[in-house]
Amino acid sequence: MNVRCIRHGFAWILMLLLVFQAAAAPALAQEATAAASPLAASVEKFLSDLQKGEENMGLYAGIAVYDWTDKRYIYTHHEKRHYIPASNMKLFTTIAALDRLGPAFQWKTEVYIDGQVNAGGILQGNLILKGNGDPSLTEEGLQELAAAVKEKGIKQVNGNLLLDESYFDDVRLGTSWMWDDEPYGYSAQLSALAVHKNFVTATIAPGQKIGDAAKIALEPATSYLTLTNRAKTVEGSKSDLTVERLRGKNEVIVTGTIGTKAAPYQEDVTMEDPAMFVGEIWKRQLLAQGVKLGPKAQVMKTAVTKGVPLTSHLSPTLGEIIVELNKESDNFYAEMLLKTLGATQKGKGSFEAGVETVSDVLKRAGIDSGYRQADGSGLSRFDLVTPEQVVELLSFLQDQDYREALEASLPIAGVDGTLKNRLIGTPAESRLIAKTGSMGGVNSLSGYVTAKNGHKLLFSILINGIYKSKYAKDLQDYIAVQLATYPDNRTPDGYAPKTPATYQLSAVLDPILDKPEAAGLTAGLIVKKVGGEVLYERDADSLLTPASNLKLLTTGAALTRLGPDYTFKTELYGDAPIAKNGVQTGNVYIKGYGDPTLHTEDALKVQEGVSIEEIAAWLKAQGIKRVSGNLVMDESFFDQQRLGLGWAWDDESYSYNPTLGALALNRGTVMIQYEPAKNAGEPVRINVLPKTSYVTVINQATTASAGEENTIAIARDRATNTIRLTGSLPLDQSADYERVPVEEPAKYVGTALKEALVKAGVSFSPNSNVEIGTVPPSAAKWTEFASLPLKDILLYLNKQSDNFYAEMMLKTLGAVIKGEGSSAAGAEVVQETLKSLGGQTNFDMVDGSGLTRYNLISARHIAAMLEGMTKSKDFAVYYESLPIAGVDGTLKNRLKGTGAENNVHGKTGSMTGVNSLSGYFTTKDGEQLVFSIVLNGYAESSKVMTGLQDEIITSLSSSE
Repeated sequence: MNVRCIRHGFAWILMLLLVFQAAAAPALAQEATAAASPLAASVEKFLSDLQKGEENMGLYAGIAVYDWTDKRYIYTHHEKRHYIPASNMKLFTTIAALDRLGPAFQWKTEVYIDGQVNAGGILQGNLILKGNGDPSLTEEGLQELAAAVKEKGIKQVNGNLLLDESYFDDVRLGTSWMWDDEPYGYSAQLSALAVHKNFVTATIAPGQKIGDAAKIALEPATSYLTLTNRAKTVEGSKSDLTVERLRGKNEVIVTGTIGTKAAPYQEDVTMEDPAMFVGEIWKRQLLAQGVKLGPKAQVMKTAVTKGVPLTSHLSPTLGEIIVELNKESDNFYAEMLLKTLGATQKGKGSFEAGVETVSDVLKRAGIDSGYRQADGSGLSRFDLVTPEQVVELLSFLQDQDYREALEASLPIAGVDGTLKNRLIGTPAESRLIAKTGSMGGVNSLSGYVTAKNGHKLLFSILINGIYKSKYAKDLQDYIAVQLATYPDNRTPDGYAPKTPATYQLSAVLDPILDKPEAAGLTAGLIVKKVGGEVLYERDADSLLTPASNLKLLTTGAALTRLGPDYTFKTELYGDAPIAKNGVQTGNVYIKGYGDPTLHTEDALKVQEGVSIEEIAAWLKAQGIKRVSGNLVMDESFFDQQRLGLGWAWDDESYSYNPTLGALALNRGTVMIQYEPAKNAGEPVRINVLPKTSYVTVINQATTASAGEENTIAIARDRATNTIRLTGSLPLDQSADYERVPVEEPAKYVGTALKEALVKAGVSFSPNSNVEIGTVPPSAAKWTEFASLPLKDILLYLNKQSDNFYAEMMLKTLGAVIKGEGSSAAGAEVVQETLKSLGGQTNFDMVDGSGLTRYNLISARHIAAMLEGMTKSKDFAVYYESLPIAGVDGTLKNRLKGTGAENNVHGKTGSMTGVNSLSGYFTTKDGEQLVFSIVLNGYAESSKVMTGLQDEIITSLSSSE
């Protein structure tokens, strides 16, 4: 098995634990919803009217309402489809916790001593603080522990202050959490030893007068975070502030302005390795209690293997904890609770073990399978559940002795928590208790309503594809009022049961989409004649995650706005003209303009174009023998955002998640080639391309005997250029490779160029460095290098679905057309282009490749780009850039032996819970069709989704 099969080894282990196959049959009594019932009519009409608006049409909802008193469903709508639940996932976590731990459960934080305390109160040894996952520990709690240490007679510690967080594993963030969420309190890192929810609260206030720096205070006060204050005081009462923590670092930068009359601004800021933050506060509390530390005392992490218990601190009860967890929708509490479940029930404080424990409880509730849970809070977009499953869980709760504890933790409409300001003055006020959930494109509400007739109604409303969150809340609130009014609902004026539309291909395609294995999917599908009629559509306006089908828009816009012959340039400057004596005084500048093909001449090269060796050879050919200044890399054509918004933190070591910059090399990666050594037990043999000092490779991987499991893993330490190989590679495995992204791509270019120049005989002064800067106006331009034309670049981009190329393309669009090399500016150009081609722009586009799950777009939008491009004079370039079914690219091995082989030109796209295929199909009579199939949701495997797509396309062949 090569590395492509195992590089997500740990992720697949997680998925095997999280994915539960085949939807479970609901245990609750089923009753067909009468189309004419007043409740159904009211909701259906409201939803139908809502989806007619341009800003609302992409919204899609799943709804289930169960009358607990009568033991029957009174309304359902797409209740078996899977949706990202956001914070409704907390219902699963908290119910499982109450079931397994009980409302009276408390967490314990312990203090041990490892050594002897003499008569004078001096501990000759270590003081150990051990965490057991208490999510509620505060600075005051540590103060109580420090006071207890003093009361035990300890006056001085001559050893170290040791921190034990081993009760949980060392995975700090949930699966697929987004890197750009990390600075904020709702995405705090996890540790079994935590305080103040592992964030500090930064309060920013105006300075004394205009022009002064803003005043910043941190609570708790700490030096663990390095603070850079660039915020200025200005006139007025408004604030425009940004609080940023650098990725992978404990450096916080505050920028912007705050008015002299503005109210203080607050932001909760997280940190890396939070146990050490606890250690700093713990040390301060000990000193405040008069417990001295020896001159060589250090704060460090350990795992307790020996020691004598000294004192402990108990948290509030679980019943009390979940009140804050659910009413305020606290992510940190939920994740700590999930890992506690794993530690207490499975002996491992991990996400996987916690999820396994939740699944045990769900099986008791009759939910054996057919859902996915990746975390405890719902912050991960890998979570997928159905409204029916949520109601099934709420029904199970009714017969449990902890029901009151859970229900007491839910927000009450118009009264408290996240529902405090909703449904005020309506029949649902005070009669609805429910868990809310919201994040970009997602909004959910599940819980209980006391109906007008006194019946207890259990409900779940899960909404995805939200362009404007207001409309999702409007739908939820409307349903809530209708439920509180039940059974006295009235059929609204103008209501008529919705008759499903029929199309020319309905008889062919409906049976495919209605297969049982597709029940958990939302399928956005449209098939249309170019310039003609729609042959079929279903949920074609639903805003879905498109994965790499988004590249169709990026590349279509690039071809339209830049032209097929556009080339990317790379410029070379000096502080002075090229010296005739070979000794170049001053700096040499390289300015990048987003060339995605810049490469080294080795196995990393995928296309012709400009190479580092070519640039070095040109400089050598000019007679340059020595450079006295620096190599300055100018990447100012693009912004400094290295990763797309919404990209997952746990993808950062993989080549499909590259770092971005206007000056980048080898698609932002280095290559690690590896193979087994000659003998078992020896280190795996490795080779790094290019031969560069820019990365540090630590090889801890060993060769295993033939037939043993291949466990080799290659990962990069976050925010560094240190790459680690771990695991083992059996003797009978073939050589393979992995490409790994690097940090600061422009410095990578400079380092590689400097190394190539040195190899070519060009020397540098001892103080010469590779730096990031800009070309000064006084610099002399020496030459420029041009890439391949865009038409050739697009051929590689689309055939191979290259994320790096697509992102560089998007930022180039922004830079060239809008004067701003950002993804946001590029997306604006794409939307303008689609509008000019006849499409609508009511969708969210955040990156160029489709890697982020912030993207929300419909099958109709994609089809509009495909159809619009057929009118372009450059259509042939676009068409030929797409993979051809059964022939090449990402469709090489699909649809062979069907009428689609060597016919369909289409773009694939896939990631967990998402699969898409869109493109062109030519009928036997030469008529061209455009189609777009975007599938989101839960299926047993990705093969189910691709199988459905292939069956749809094959059916097009047979139905001509």
